Amino acid sequence: ISGFAIPKFVIDAPGGGGKIPVDYNYVISKNDKEVVMENYVGELYTYPQPALYRSLK
Repeated sequence: ISGFAIPKFVIDAPGGGGKIPVDYNYVISKNDKEVVMENYVGELYTYPQPALYRSLK
């Protein structure tokens, strides 16, 4: 199977930031409250963790 046949989960960054793959290469930091991701040009985007994720910890 070629690499094009393997699906990737991506997040569409707000404000024209593009699509960021949810991959260890793009996740800069992660804690119980938020995830910081970097797009292809080095811009950082912060996403809150879901409340359910926080309540399970």
